[in-house]
Amino acid sequence: MGVKRGMIQLGLVVCSFLVGMGGCSTGFIFQEQIVRTDDLLVVPGPFRPTVMRVHPLTHTEINADGEAVIILHVELKDLWGDTVKGVGQLQVQLRKQSATSVVGNRGTRWDVDLRDIEINVSYFDSATRTYRIVIGGLPGWLADSVKAQEPVGARVRVLFRTSKADGESVVLQDEYVMR
Repeated sequence: MGVKRGMIQLGLVVCSFLVGMGGCSTGFIFQEQIVRTDDLLVVPGPFRPTVMRVHPLTHTEINADGEAVIILHVELKDLWGDTVKGVGQLQVQLRKQSATSVVGNRGTRWDVDLRDIEINVSYFDSATRTYRIVIGGLPGWLADSVKAQEPVGARVRVLFRTSKADGESVVLQDEYVMR
């Protein structure tokens, strides 16, 4: 009788397992793939940024210390047009709108490394769903215009270097004219 009882218990365990598995098959859990490239970029699979724009909230102002600053808002969107966070390197370039200036001169280029998650999160503004970056140390021509409350006439170009899910490097870019 012990063998028969053992077979019944085994049958119940197998049936319970099969019923439990059937209950689990109604939903799907997608595990996001993380890719680490040679230059340490980390990219989430399907929700990686595919579009970037300098958001119209971007402006200049005088901070509490009396210094002219740019308040830069950068928005990243995924393939479906939804705002997302991104991991990569951000480069901000500044030029006079009416003339060419050399990128790389002091006060015309800033780099922000958004590969470090703690730094990345510190720049993200949940209210606007943009990266909010305060840029100081502006060139004299721009700082003087901001302090005098004159038209700024500056062109801001932003490059965001990230990568696709397969590790291929991608550069997203946008320009914004501040008046």
